[in-house]
Parts: sequence; C-alpha cells; structure tokens
Amino acid sequence: MQLNRLLLALGLLTACGGDAPAVQRPVPPPVAQECPAPQPAPPAELDEQTLVEKSKALFDAIDNNDATTFMRMVGPSFVLFEEARSYSAPMLVSQMAGRLERGTKKTRQWKDVRAELGPNAAVFTGDAIEQVPGEAGATSTWEGWNTIVWVFDGTDWRAAHAQWQPGGVDAERSMWNEAFRKGGAFKTTPNQLLVDTVKTIKTRGTALDVSMGQGRNAVFLATKGWKVTGIDLSDEAIRQANAAAAKAHTKLTTVQADTDSYDFGVAKYDLVTMIYAGSDGALVDKLAAAVKPNGYLIVEYFASESTAGSGIGGFAAGELAAKLAGWKITRDEIVDDLADWGLRKQSLVRFVAQKTAPAPAAKTVPAAKTAPKAPAVPADPMKP
Repeated sequence: MQLNRLLLALGLLTACGGDAPAVQRPVPPPVAQECPAPQPAPPAELDEQTLVEKSKALFDAIDNNDATTFMRMVGPSFVLFEEARSYSAPMLVSQMAGRLERGTKKTRQWKDVRAELGPNAAVFTGDAIEQVPGEAGATSTWEGWNTIVWVFDGTDWRAAHAQWQPGGVDAERSMWNEAFRKGGAFKTTPNQLLVDTVKTIKTRGTALDVSMGQGRNAVFLATKGWKVTGIDLSDEAIRQANAAAAKAHTKLTTVQADTDSYDFGVAKYDLVTMIYAGSDGALVDKLAAAVKPNGYLIVEYFASESTAGSGIGGFAAGELAAKLAGWKITRDEIVDDLADWGLRKQSLVRFVAQKTAPAPAAKTVPAAKTAPKAPAVPADPMKP
C-alpha cells in the first residue's frame, strides 16, 4: 500500500511536467564593513619661539581691539581669569568694541616670557606692564603675569584658557608679607653657616643682612657686637625684625627696599650675608662691591642641580668662586642638608669668601741728586 502511494506521487510529479522544485535557501544579509574612524591630524610643529610669538599676537589682538583675529585664535570654551573675575570670549569682544568706540587702545611692554611645550598642549607665561586707557585721557599702569594655555584641536593650536595675576614689586611684597605672617615654612634660628663663620672673625664691624626676613640672622649678629643693617622688601618682615631686636635688647637698623634698585654702596661693610636671598648674579656683583677690603661675603642657597624647572634659581658648582676671582675663598661646597627655607633635605651651596686687600703701593725712592756739570768752555784760539 505504501509502495502504491509512492508511485502515485511520482506519477503526479511527472504529469505536472518538471522536476521537483529546488529548495530556496535564505540569503544572509550583507555584513556591514566597519570603516576606521578618521585620525586627527598631528599637531602642527610648535617651538618655543613660535609659541611666544603666537601668544603675543593674541594679546596684540586684544590690545588693538581686533575681535576678528582674537576669535580666530581662541577655542569655543575660552575664558580669561583675572584674580576673582572671569571673562568669556564674548565679554572680551564687548570690551574691545567699547574701546573701539572711544578710540582707545591698550599698550603692553613685555619684561620676561617663558614657554613650556607638550605633545598636545603648551603654556605661555609672561610678565608685562600694561597701560590701560581711562576717562579723559588718563591711563593706569598695571604690571602682572599673563598665562595662556594652548591646545591642539585637530586642525590648529587655539587658546583654551588665560589668566592674569598681579606682578611687580607690590605683588612680591604682598606675597612675602603673607609668608611671614603665616610662618612655618622656614627656620627661625640663626643660619648655622653664619654662626660657624662669625666664630672665626675676631674683629666686629659693620654688617649687612640682605633679605633678612624676620631678622633671625640680623639680630644674631647684633647680639655678637656687629653694627647691623637689615634690608627687606616686606614691611611685615621689618616689623618682626624690629620686634625681635627689641626683645633681644639690641640695636638694629632696618631698611624696607627692593634689592634690585637699592644702592648698597662701595666698600661699606665688613660682613655681608646673602642667605636664602636668591641667586641673582647682578645682586652678587653689587654685594661684592659693598664689601670692604678684608671683609667677608657669606652665601647659602640652593644648588641649581636641585631646583631645575622650579623657577627659584640656584648656584652651579664653582659659580661663585669664578665670579669672585681673586678673593680668599674659605668655604665653597655643595652639601645635602636640611634647607632653612622649605625645611626639607636638598642640595645646598655654602660659600664664604674674604675680599683681599689691595697690595700697598711700593714706595719709590727718589734718585740722588747730582751736581750739574759745568758747561764746557770753548778753547781760546789765541792760546798755544
């Protein structure tokens, strides 16, 4: 019976005229090929000089009220932060428009610029004196540090952030006033190099303590019989030094002044200290000139090898000895020790030198006087 059914089915297929229908297999959908994301262009080459020029050009655009150039150089989220206020790019453009209407421009004179480069970011810092126009032709002068952070956005370097903070003598004085009010970051006892050196000096005379701070070294010298003048930029330092001298029942002359412009005189002091007072070579020259013959210059500060990139400077090995060639150098070393400022172990330069007195001029012995020779008498032609 089953065989008959099979034969019947085959007959029907044959009768319909054709082979058995082919089985239709489902066609899989085409696989989407993932295209690699476009790679951003590498940052344009940027060296220090280019960074400085680009940064100055941005400030030139601001000062000259050139909003078009300014907007082309900044990114979409650019902001300028000045002390307690922030200014967006549209706000700065509005200020430019106001100056443009009044026909006024800012001027800027750069004193010091610095550049730091990274693979996708760069930082410009510069100290500038600005002349800002005011009412009725008046101008105000501001000195401050300007910072710009540049980033590469895939097509060009654009300014992402800028900042201004006060600079100059007033800002530095304010910073040191705050440091001396808070304390805690420096020793309040006399410098050990100074203590050790003074023990070897028999005679007492005039002494100058440069950047004396709260007076720890100046008062120490005064209690040892020196006639001391202490100089510092900070009025808070002057106040603390005078109070310390009064407490020690000793006399101290204090001068509030900037060491960059102060006249130290020539051959005026028997002892000059430059202890944690920076590493400015021009200041060393002025202090060396202020030391009397046979007087002493005492220096302690950070070695340049331990302060690289910090911005606080430092002396290289042998630098002071080379500058004071001809002096009698009694100590010139770099040691790892606890710094009076910062209170942590660092490489320190310790230097002591005595100015050699000029050799006395040799006495000249006048030549013995001889009687003048009698003039020759011409022969008498009439005598034989």
